[in-house]
Amino acid sequence: MNKKKHSKPQGEEEILEENEPKRQTQEEQTAAEDAKEASPEEETSKADKYFEQLVRLQADFENYRKRTEKEKPQLISYGKFETLRKLLPLYDTLLKAEAESSKPEANMQHIKQGLKMIFEQFDKLFKAEGVKIISAKGKPYDPMTQEVVTTIPCPPEQDGIVLEELAAGVEIEGKTVRPAQVIVGKSSEEAAK
Repeated sequence: MNKKKHSKPQGEEEILEENEPKRQTQEEQTAAEDAKEASPEEETSKADKYFEQLVRLQADFENYRKRTEKEKPQLISYGKFETLRKLLPLYDTLLKAEAESSKPEANMQHIKQGLKMIFEQFDKLFKAEGVKIISAKGKPYDPMTQEVVTTIPCPPEQDGIVLEELAAGVEIEGKTVRPAQVIVGKSSEEAAK
């Protein structure tokens, strides 16, 4: 028998007989099996197996879709519940202010103090929820965050400036919830054109 020496990367030598078949790795065996032509029955069996997997995946997806459709109203309901729970203390304070103001001996100082407490509670709630009040008065008109209700004549240096704010703008997480409703100055020169 003829023997061949093959060097290994680590310097070891392996002696193989010429007639000895080469050992196949697992990947080579799999590739060889795939290369063999499968019988029509095996192909049909594989196709049936893949079809069953597809049907199962489709059913799983349909179940997932139905489950999320059921959960969506629950999540919306939970959001409403949380919002209402946070607004109830403000409502209670407003009721107390109303009761105080309807008394014949109503003290204007108490009413003012009650209103101040209500605004402090709103500010605290807004801050906790990431709500920001957009102040526009005295600033240039911004069509992205402001809505012009009307324009009034003004000197040229106030042209395009918000002169009055009818309703404050509100944004949450950088998105405008309600644009500020404003009155913008328009110089008489612009009006003439």
